Amino acid sequence: MDIREANNFEGIEEEVNHWWIKTRFNYINEIIKYYNSKNINIVEYGCGTCNNIYYLLKRSPHSATIKSIIGIDPNLTNIEKPDWAIDSNFLLKNSFSSTNKADIVLAMDVLEHIQDDHSALIEWKQALKPNGLLLISVPAFQHLWSGHDIFLGHYKRYNKNSLNELAESVGFHTVKINYAFSFIYPVVLLLRKLLPQTYNRNGDLKKSNKFINIILYLLGYLEYKVGGSNYFGTSVVGIFKNEER
Repeated sequence: MDIREANNFEGIEEEVNHWWIKTRFNYINEIIKYYNSKNINIVEYGCGTCNNIYYLLKRSPHSATIKSIIGIDPNLTNIEKPDWAIDSNFLLKNSFSSTNKADIVLAMDVLEHIQDDHSALIEWKQALKPNGLLLISVPAFQHLWSGHDIFLGHYKRYNKNSLNELAESVGFHTVKINYAFSFIYPVVLLLRKLLPQTYNRNGDLKKSNKFINIILYLLGYLEYKVGGSNYFGTSVVGIFKNEER
């Protein structure tokens, strides 16, 4: 989650139980299953508040297969381990040296913050071992651009074709790509067409009603289980392979 939205939650437990964040964990588990190893080194770019790392260490069914995790975020002012990670093989850094290659790189809702996205893909590719996997999620469709994008410092939104072409332009092979959160797309589209861009200059990601939170998570889980949407959604999610040459 973006550091600018951290104040909307009272701690990491509230974050990881939010339906939108929790839905994305399904895609993280998927890439770990696809890599199919019992000794995985993971690097997460743009780790923000570290909710993905918390999930991987504390809740994922694949926690035992993870050898190490490095969280990278240039916006971090404190790179000390949080209390919940003291006894784990987890490091926080402001930048990453690709001397130690990763099996899996996570870049979830990061690419849209980087003006030179082509160079970012090259950097992530260099951080991967041959045949390593990259998981990317990005906001979908420029016509959904709003004050929320401006607040979060986004440069653009993507579609399946643009993300796929970008990844393949630096030598990645596309394993899987789809839209996510299609079940909220009509509402988001309507609101962003009706409301002025200046309306929502703050975070969309907030604590939600418990019942609504459960319903939205279940919809996200069902969407994930059927393979996502091919046609529309509010996010694009892709798995890409650093094919050995």
